[in-house]
Amino acid sequence: MKIKDTGKVDVLKTSIWKALFTLAWPIILTNMMQAIYNITDAYFLGKLGPLELSVPTVVWPLIFVFISFATGFSYAGTSLIAQYTGYGDQRRAEKSAAQTILVMTFVALSIMAIVLIFSKQLLSLLQLDKNIFELSNTYLKIMAFSLPFIFLMQTVAGIFRGWGNSFIALKYNGISILLNVALDPLFIFQFNLGVFGAALATMLSQVIISVVFLFVLFKGREGFKLHAKDFVPDPKLIKKVLSVGLPSSIGESFTAIGFAIIMGVIAQFGPIVISGYGIGNRMNNLIIMFAMGISLATATMTGQYVGANQPERAEETVRKASLATLLIVGSASMVMFLFGHNITKFFINDPEVIKVGEEFFRYVSFSLPFFSLVSVFLGTLRGTGHTIQSTIIDMVRLWGIRVPLVFFLAQTHGYIGVFIAMIISNFSAAILALGFLIFGNWKKPVIEEASQRNA
Repeated sequence: MKIKDTGKVDVLKTSIWKALFTLAWPIILTNMMQAIYNITDAYFLGKLGPLELSVPTVVWPLIFVFISFATGFSYAGTSLIAQYTGYGDQRRAEKSAAQTILVMTFVALSIMAIVLIFSKQLLSLLQLDKNIFELSNTYLKIMAFSLPFIFLMQTVAGIFRGWGNSFIALKYNGISILLNVALDPLFIFQFNLGVFGAALATMLSQVIISVVFLFVLFKGREGFKLHAKDFVPDPKLIKKVLSVGLPSSIGESFTAIGFAIIMGVIAQFGPIVISGYGIGNRMNNLIIMFAMGISLATATMTGQYVGANQPERAEETVRKASLATLLIVGSASMVMFLFGHNITKFFINDPEVIKVGEEFFRYVSFSLPFFSLVSVFLGTLRGTGHTIQSTIIDMVRLWGIRVPLVFFLAQTHGYIGVFIAMIISNFSAAILALGFLIFGNWKKPVIEEASQRNA
C-alpha cells in the first residue's frame, strides 16, 4: 500500500480493502474522541451540582442542530476535493477547498449572530426552569462564539478526508480534546467561573486548534496547501459548493430536530424509560461510530474513483464497505441482543431500568445492520456529490417514517413502539437507498471537467 509521508492514502493506487480501513480507523477514533469531548463539560460541571450539570444537557440539542448544518458543507468539501483529486487536478482541489471555507465562514458568522441575538427565544422553546434558563443562556451565548471555529474544524477535516488523509483530523481533534480537558477544571474551579468557565474552555480549545489547522493549510505542511488568491470569490465554485453542501446541511439539521422530538416522546414515559433508553443509545452510538467511519471512508473513495472515471471501482468499494459493516455491526448487534440485560446492569443496578434496557437491546439490535447499510449508501451519495438524493433518503427515513410511527406506536404500544419504529424506519431507508444506488446517477461526477472528459 502506498501511503505518502504526509499520511495521505493514494486511493487510486491502493487495494480497496486497505484503503477503506486505512481511511476509516482514524475517523472512528476521531468520533470516539468527539464523544469524550461532549461529556467533558458535563463531568466537571457535575462536581458543582445538578443545576450546573443540567445546563450542557439541555443546551446541547440546540447546538447540535447548528453543528449538523455545518456537517453538510463538510460533505461538500469532501466531495469536491475527492473528485478533483481523482481527476488529478490538485490546484483545482485546493481552490475548491478555499471556496468551501469561504462559504462556511459566511454561514458560520450568520448562525453565530442569530444565536447571539435570539438566544433567549431559542431557549424558551425548551420551557426551562428560571434558574436553569439563566445559566443556559450564558452557556449558549459563549458557545455561539465557538460555532465558527467548530464549523471550520469540520470543514477542514472534510477537505483533508476528500484528499485522502483522515489521520490529520484525528491528530488535531485529539489535541483539542486534551486542551479542553485541561482548561475545564482550571476555568470552572480555579477561576471559579462555573458554567461560564466550561463554555469558555470549550471555545478557547476550538479557537486554538482552528488557528493551527489554518496555519498548517496555508503552509502546506501536510501536502495540501491553501493560497490567499484562492479566497477571491469564484461565483461558479461557490454555486457548486452550495449545490452540494446546502441539501445535506438542511437534511442534517432537520434530522437533529427530529431526534430531539423523539427524545421528547421518550421523556413522557418517565425517568426509568429515559435511563434505559439512554444506556441503549450510548451503546448504539459506539457501534454507529464504526458505521460512520466506514461511511466517510467510502465517501472519499467513491468520490475519487468517480472523478478518475473508474465507476467499477466505486461500485466495488460500496459492496466491500457494505459487507464490512454488516459483518462487524451484525456481530455487535448479536452481542447486544444476547447480553442486553448484563450490559444495562453494568451501568445501573435498578431492576426496572434493566428491564427497559434489555427490551431496548432486543428490539433495536435488529435495526442496526440496516442502519449500517444506510450509512454506507448515504456516504456513497454524499462523496460523489449527489447530496439531494441522500437528503431525500434521510428526510423520508426520519420525517416520513420514524417520527410519525413514533407518535402513533407510542400511543398503541408504549415505549416499545418507539423501538419498533426504529426498526421499520432503518429497514425502509436501506431499501430506499439501495434503490437510489441501483437506478440512480451517482456514478456521474459533479465537477464539469470530469463530466466533459467522460462525455
